[in-house]
Amino acid sequence: MEKPLLDILQLHHPKDTEKSSVRAFGGLDLNKMFDELCRIYMDKTKTSYKNLAKEIFKVNPNSIQNWRGANPKYKNGHPVPLWAISKILQINALKGKEEHINFVKNIKYLQCGRVSEVTNAQIYLTTELAKLCGAHAADGSLSMLKERGPLSAKWDLGDQEKANIEEAIRWLETSFGFKPVIIQKGKMSYIWSNRQVISRYLTQIFDFPIGNKTETVSMPKILSGNDNRILERGDEEILSNLQLEFAKEVINFDGHSTLSGVVQTGFGSKSKKLLEDVKNVFQREGINFHIYQDKILTTSFNESRKVYEAGLFRGKKREKFEKLILQHARKAEKYP
Repeated sequence: MEKPLLDILQLHHPKDTEKSSVRAFGGLDLNKMFDELCRIYMDKTKTSYKNLAKEIFKVNPNSIQNWRGANPKYKNGHPVPLWAISKILQINALKGKEEHINFVKNIKYLQCGRVSEVTNAQIYLTTELAKLCGAHAADGSLSMLKERGPLSAKWDLGDQEKANIEEAIRWLETSFGFKPVIIQKGKMSYIWSNRQVISRYLTQIFDFPIGNKTETVSMPKILSGNDNRILERGDEEILSNLQLEFAKEVINFDGHSTLSGVVQTGFGSKSKKLLEDVKNVFQREGINFHIYQDKILTTSFNESRKVYEAGLFRGKKREKFEKLILQHARKAEKYP
């Protein structure tokens, strides 16, 4: 089944400067694609490379030479700013067309700014990204870094369940090719990163804000599939699974299990929209939660057992949940 293809050209922000601009690496193949569209536009408008640089891109002609792969100093290709790729597609009326899709599919790495580390480009809407969004919605934060680019932020994710943080590290490594180090503070486990690729994806693709999100956070719109940041929609079953993975991680990170007459599972949030989103996703899967002001909870042992069978919680949270489920089951067998 085909995964949705992301238009990662939209990682660019309109207020980006040359210094903060996101650059794409795809070797000489990407440069040749850019060169071909430059030639098409020049033939159509009877202009020169010099005019193309100054009038259309408003850059030094040397930059156009580099982006075209015409500078012999860069035998393995030269990075191209995302905004420049977007511009060449726009002036050739190729946005959303096959050429646009091919450009994105040829982007292998990203660099957010001139001197930042090169990071793997994730061009598909994957399970790992959906899970990361669920974890971020529950326990993540983006804090603005002053005197940097418009989306420059420090990303943090913390949880008392260390197994959750270890799993989040795996998603980051799979998606972007790097592993942050776990920081232990008392019972809390943390990871953080200044790599701007994370803040770019979270803000530009998944609509999370920099700063406070407590009362406004929700399931990202793009997970529904109806979004202009998806170039190839993919299969409906995959989109449904991505929504479920998001909802699971919200509960994995922010949820709990307890014995209150019956075994209950759920999570609390000041965001009504997030409560409704998670409830609706699980309801589609045949698991019913009830909304109580600022939390959702299962209302019967049967519903909590469905949650257990769906594999929610990790580490000590899972062990506790398993004990509650087994204790209730044994009690039911003893007193049918």
